[in-house]
Amino acid sequence: MIQGQLTRLSRTTHGIAYDTTNDEIIAPNPLAAAVVIFRGGATGEAAPARTIQGARTGLSRPETVAVDEKNNEIIVGDPGDRRVLVYRRAADGDAAPIRRIQGPRTKLLQIVGVAVDPVRDVLVVSTYSRLPGGVTGLLIFGRTDQGDVAPKRVIAGPRTGITRLRQIALDPATGKIYVAAINNEYLPPYDIDRPRAGLDPDVELPSPWNTGSEGFIGVWDDVADDGDVPPRSLIKGRSTGIVHPAGVTFNAKDGEVIAPDAVWNGLFTFLKPELFKRTAAGIR
Repeated sequence: MIQGQLTRLSRTTHGIAYDTTNDEIIAPNPLAAAVVIFRGGATGEAAPARTIQGARTGLSRPETVAVDEKNNEIIVGDPGDRRVLVYRRAADGDAAPIRRIQGPRTKLLQIVGVAVDPVRDVLVVSTYSRLPGGVTGLLIFGRTDQGDVAPKRVIAGPRTGITRLRQIALDPATGKIYVAAINNEYLPPYDIDRPRAGLDPDVELPSPWNTGSEGFIGVWDDVADDGDVPPRSLIKGRSTGIVHPAGVTFNAKDGEVIAPDAVWNGLFTFLKPELFKRTAAGIR
């Protein structure tokens, strides 16, 4: 466990990434407009090995991070200024980004997830909007895009099944994007300032399944998919236990998809969905 004042972590840290090549943990701190990097073996009240913070960084409210181990880069999604910032992996202190994607043509709004595919040179951003005409879905850019650039592809619309979403993960071996879609409006059964106010403890609370359409983990292709297209595979339904997936990550070594759920306060692990291709000889 990494916790305490010296860690420079905050309550609102939502995104996290692990660099398997360099054995480092990367996390954003939106309250401090910073990104903190720990050694993989850090424990207790460990200070970060490096901290990206300062006026030159361009950070405002970093929400989510990803690491490109092949190209030695850290990617940060910052909804505070609706932009994606890219730093050298070893960046420390008041380091300027080497690239940034920002502007009206990008369609970036509330950025909640970033993922990179260094094999196909693709950068995927999950974003949502409550504004008319805003995009809730996936924006797919070139890995080295910068400035006010339009996404190469947009995956969004009613057929996707996405009404809200959070973190995303990407499997570079296959180019598959794993998306945590939190479609229901989950609210805890109490007011945080007045715990259990007005609730009879003997009355059974409504099932979380009745809070709206349950969430799911959906799978798309980072090169082939574009527009209002349904997911190629789904992890969804009562038997899965998934109701309100707050994030998702992919364990490539063991072929596992891992998702935390905010309703059950649990961590769920699934085997990677097997996706089949149609060929001239049939389905394989």
